[in-house]
Amino acid sequence: MQSTVMVFPVLPGKDARTIADELRSRPREYEESRRRLGITMERVYVQHTPMGDYTVVYFESTGDMGESFAKVAASDLEIDRWFVEAVKEIHGADLTKPMEGKPPETVRPWIDRNVSERGRGMAFCAPLRPGATERAREFLDDAYARPEFAESRRSLDVNAEVVTINYTPDGDVAGGYIEGKDPYAGNRGFAASQKPFDLWFKEQLGNVFPDTIDFSKPIEGIEEILDSTTIADLGMRAAA
Repeated sequence: MQSTVMVFPVLPGKDARTIADELRSRPREYEESRRRLGITMERVYVQHTPMGDYTVVYFESTGDMGESFAKVAASDLEIDRWFVEAVKEIHGADLTKPMEGKPPETVRPWIDRNVSERGRGMAFCAPLRPGATERAREFLDDAYARPEFAESRRSLDVNAEVVTINYTPDGDVAGGYIEGKDPYAGNRGFAASQKPFDLWFKEQLGNVFPDTIDFSKPIEGIEEILDSTTIADLGMRAAA
């Protein structure tokens, strides 16, 4: 099972909720579409920022998301044909063409295997400093493997955290996803935390993200617009 967080800018004057509303209104077609694509979980968020809106999508899938996009572009389902056109209109992304550049790369995902029930989700994105991608990858790979990381997230009632590096023409962007009892409260708790590991983690984040992004403050402007678990049965998360 693969976990991926993908980021798409919303074109000026467009509303990403248009796609989510349409998919939600056609639950059985949506279910068939995502099953064909190998997508077992899809949660979609809009992040409102001073630079404009971004759609951040968290996927769990049985295969590579690039392959899933190729399948949706070639699909004979009417809802998939509509989806391809809507993504192009709202995000400017043409799913009928191969993805440009390097595919999204998920750094070691952390999932608490002591928790069996699905929690609520929260996804967000932030640009990486130019030239800091390798440093970010190494830091996250190290941090997620530390026992202190699990202790930190469990104390915040967070049971999953996934970061995917999106390689875009405008620079590398990190897409993040957290899941738990209340991930928004968990994010606020992390921002305010003075525990040594959390302070170290935030210091390392400051080294790979621009100075304008301050993780000692809660992430604002996140709006969930679609959760597949509420409209379709796409399957459960497979054990790692």
